[in-house]
Amino acid sequence: MYPALEKSRPQELSKVWAKREEAQGHPIPPVYRGETSFLAAARERVNSHLTHGVMRRYIRFYGKAVVICVWFFASYVLLLTISDSAVRLALCVSLGLAACAAGANIFHDAIHGSFSRSRKVNTIVSVLISTVLGASRYMWWYKHQVLHHRFTNIFRWDDDLETRGWLRLSHQQPWSSIYRYQHWYFPVLYGLATLEWAFIKDFVWYFTMRINPYQRIPKMSRTQHVEFWVSKCSNFALFIALPLFFASPLHVVLGLLCFHITFGLSLTLIFQVPHQVETATFPSPSGDPPVIKEEWAIHELRTTSNFAVHSRFLKFFAGGLNFHIEHHLFPRLNHSCYPEISESVRTTADEYGLPYHVYDTYLQILVSHYRFLRELGRPPSAEISHS
Repeated sequence: MYPALEKSRPQELSKVWAKREEAQGHPIPPVYRGETSFLAAARERVNSHLTHGVMRRYIRFYGKAVVICVWFFASYVLLLTISDSAVRLALCVSLGLAACAAGANIFHDAIHGSFSRSRKVNTIVSVLISTVLGASRYMWWYKHQVLHHRFTNIFRWDDDLETRGWLRLSHQQPWSSIYRYQHWYFPVLYGLATLEWAFIKDFVWYFTMRINPYQRIPKMSRTQHVEFWVSKCSNFALFIALPLFFASPLHVVLGLLCFHITFGLSLTLIFQVPHQVETATFPSPSGDPPVIKEEWAIHELRTTSNFAVHSRFLKFFAGGLNFHIEHHLFPRLNHSCYPEISESVRTTADEYGLPYHVYDTYLQILVSHYRFLRELGRPPSAEISHS
């Protein structure tokens, strides 16, 4: 069996985690109770497609990683050395797009352990890229790999549904009048997402040790504390201190804002939209302890969507995240494999009578995301339930 496929065990891990949290007096996470042979069947078929050409896939992936790194650092160096304001503005946009590509392709795979078969290499790469992007590797690992992937679209557990009161992204979230216009102002919040992430949110998480009002953050080791501060200081040096030697403070601030708006908007519109759309479900655990009455893999099918799977640009730029179903079912599989295995996953889902949501174009999923936000912005009496 392809090595990465042996690691997809969220259903079993959630049970172990629930017992541990209960023993420590913490909120008990939901447990998946359904049992079918869907994931085993899909895994077997996927594995049959991955028995050959492993080296070819990794060479292709590493070649893309090199191109993205050259793109990022060329944009950064030119931004420091060219004085023309219009060119600098274009380079800030280029740098933001390169940062998004690095996050979606290199950092994301490394944090899932799929950049390399070596755990040490994955850690080193994720630390380096997170330093450049301004994010805390440890905080992102917990938010994304632990909470989001195990509890997708489950209110109070999936932190991707938490916007600190600015957006309503779940049917279980209490309604407020501020959400009435969220389908109009959400691009502004998305554009500021990485700026808040790098300069505010990481520090709030670090000092409170809570990822949101419902979830605490596991205790950090001494090495992880050092990593957090070295990464943050290095990022501030690269994006604030060093640019001040080449440009005025006003130009540095404006450039940083332009970079983060580009970075935040492009990154959020890749990671957020596959789950917050009209076809996605938002299950509520029931009982004590809380239970989701389906197995984890089926839950992922119901809460996740693919989009624009034939787009050559998105295959390059989005790090395989347009094949979002395949990513959620096999998160430790390098994203260069997703186009090859998608037909096997879809065929297996069809045979088991399970949903497999696909939006043919990127525009279609953006429109669905807009409609979803508009629907959840309405008062509850006008809302159509998707639970």
